[in-house]
Amino acid sequence: MKIAGVLRKIVFSAAVAYVALCGGLYLLQDKFIFFPDPTPAGEPDDPRMSLINVVETTEEAGWVAWYAEASPSCPTMILFHGNASHIARDPWRYQRVLDKGVGLLAVAWPGYAGSPGAPGESAFHDVANSAESWLENEGVDRSDIVIHAFSIGTGAATKLASEGDYGALVLEAPYYSLLDLVGEKMPTLPVGLLLKNTFRTDEWIGDIRFPVFVAHGTADSVIPQTQSRRLFELVDAPKSYESFEGSEHATLVRDGLYDRLWPFLQPIYPDCSLTQTDEVTST
Repeated sequence: MKIAGVLRKIVFSAAVAYVALCGGLYLLQDKFIFFPDPTPAGEPDDPRMSLINVVETTEEAGWVAWYAEASPSCPTMILFHGNASHIARDPWRYQRVLDKGVGLLAVAWPGYAGSPGAPGESAFHDVANSAESWLENEGVDRSDIVIHAFSIGTGAATKLASEGDYGALVLEAPYYSLLDLVGEKMPTLPVGLLLKNTFRTDEWIGDIRFPVFVAHGTADSVIPQTQSRRLFELVDAPKSYESFEGSEHATLVRDGLYDRLWPFLQPIYPDCSLTQTDEVTST
């Protein structure tokens, strides 16, 4: 009888702990998922770029960004950053893009770099839509927009891409879905019932009919490469998968991401000199 009583207490304590863990995940999940740095971005050092501050209206979300116009015949990238990133921390990335004459709108997610609001899936989608609308209002056709996203930004970017006819979608270290990724990392929890931010990239990517470029490192310790390989299989459009041997989650730019991307985009924008090699880009 004593043993049975002890076992009941152990089972009860374990059940209470499990329920508490589930409750904590549900209530505090935004703090586990998002790591915003609210430090205002300020004016960019690169004179080719300028600070954009879009005020929230009843129709559109508010956000800040760094922007540079494209050279004639070249596309404009909407760049959506990753989770622990900040638009003021990517000068080496911007230089590689701008040196090719490609325009750039580097958007800060809600709660990051001075963008108003708090991060979350609905807020991300609102900002992505608003940023795309802003570019169109600037006279950039959808066919001249390349949607480019890194890490957590790839979910909202894919949903945006699935709703229009753009030039290309570039996914850097993407997940299959945030629901799937969290479930993989927490297999004992009912994440399907608990997770509010699911980012179902897997449900949106099949609707895209224009070129898709996916890049991922084999040594990624944040989002395993298996996530993007499974996602890539769902693409029903012209596509390219670039695997970077030994690259970690945030080292793809350093390891030659754009050297592989430009040849992919060149046939889409034949009058933009993307594959010329006379530019000198610092590391």
